[in-house]
Amino acid sequence: MKKIPIILLMILILQGCIPAAFVAGTAAGVVIYDHRSTKTIVDDRDITFQVQHKFDSDQDLHDRAHVSVATFNHIALLLGQAPDAGLRSKAEAIAKSNSKVKIVHNEITIEKPISDMDRANDAWITTKVKTVLATTVGLSSSNLKVITENKVVYLMGLTTRTQAKLAADKTRTVAGVEKVVKLFEYLS
Repeated sequence: MKKIPIILLMILILQGCIPAAFVAGTAAGVVIYDHRSTKTIVDDRDITFQVQHKFDSDQDLHDRAHVSVATFNHIALLLGQAPDAGLRSKAEAIAKSNSKVKIVHNEITIEKPISDMDRANDAWITTKVKTVLATTVGLSSSNLKVITENKVVYLMGLTTRTQAKLAADKTRTVAGVEKVVKLFEYLS
């Protein structure tokens, strides 16, 4: 019966429901380490919430586009689709207005928003990538954030160049992944 809670814990971690820093030393014997400070982890969560709330509250963005934000180490990654460059720029300006954001990577494409089915497929790809990375020998996958948008997988995190290459190479092997974009900060 101990396996069910361990499996549930791993599913929640893979889905990003539980910050990795808070499960170090669990009963499962899993030690997960995140190079960010606890304050930075909380800041990243707050940035994501605040920026996404502004996206969702903006009538134009809400009605005409699909945009989202992911944050790691005060770096904001903007994803989704907008029908024109003006809405894409508006989303970027909203993200840049958050005083805790130090860099914005605007990957919003100019096109019609993808379907709910495509978004569900992206979530499935993310789960498959996280599973592959978590089971890759020699890879510290808890230092990485994985986000998929329209079959493009974005990898973020604080890691070494060797770990980044291993993560990207393994991600490319996952079925459904059309492109891998590395947005890492490298440890010396």
